[in-house]
Amino acid sequence: MSPAASAAPARRGRPSTGAKERILAAAIETMKDEGYAGLTVAEVAARACESKALLVYHYRSKAGLVEAVGGELGEMVTERVLAEIGGARTVEQVTRGIAISIEGIADEDPRVPRLYFDLAAVSVVDPEVRETLARVNDRWRQVVTELLIEAEDGPAPERAPAITVLIRAGVQGLALERIETGPAPELQAARELFVRSVGIAVAEG
Repeated sequence: MSPAASAAPARRGRPSTGAKERILAAAIETMKDEGYAGLTVAEVAARACESKALLVYHYRSKAGLVEAVGGELGEMVTERVLAEIGGARTVEQVTRGIAISIEGIADEDPRVPRLYFDLAAVSVVDPEVRETLARVNDRWRQVVTELLIEAEDGPAPERAPAITVLIRAGVQGLALERIETGPAPELQAARELFVRSVGIAVAEG
């Protein structure tokens, strides 16, 4: 055996065909278009041009698809927020960056916030969806809490989780209003009032 042959890495498993990724992409688009109620194994398999058996192999069931979609969208939103915030140094800058990044996502694809609120509604009666959404929200809370603590005028670590809840609730309210009314000037003014209120809450803490 030549040195080159002996140095070649051993192959482990089959190379990826991309089927798992195509199925996930199809599931995301199905849920954006049809919501949780319209998500079926058959519909996703047809969109992905893959067999139902292969879908079940990768994701087990509808619940598995929802979990994967929730995780993927959660990471997408987190990455977008972190990119928007950039070099934010104060609590107000962090809060404004979060709100603006969510607005940007909604403007680019209004189906994303609608899907989140759809899953939130379903989670009230479906324990599996509730667990999926809880994991997404836990990751979100962790990221926001860390950003607050790192801010120059950030709250004490023991108060940061409460401020995170305030920011999350405010941003969700603004997002829901945006779905109902569109990007109205009043909504932008309300966002700035919210941003300042968070800064005041931290300063008075």
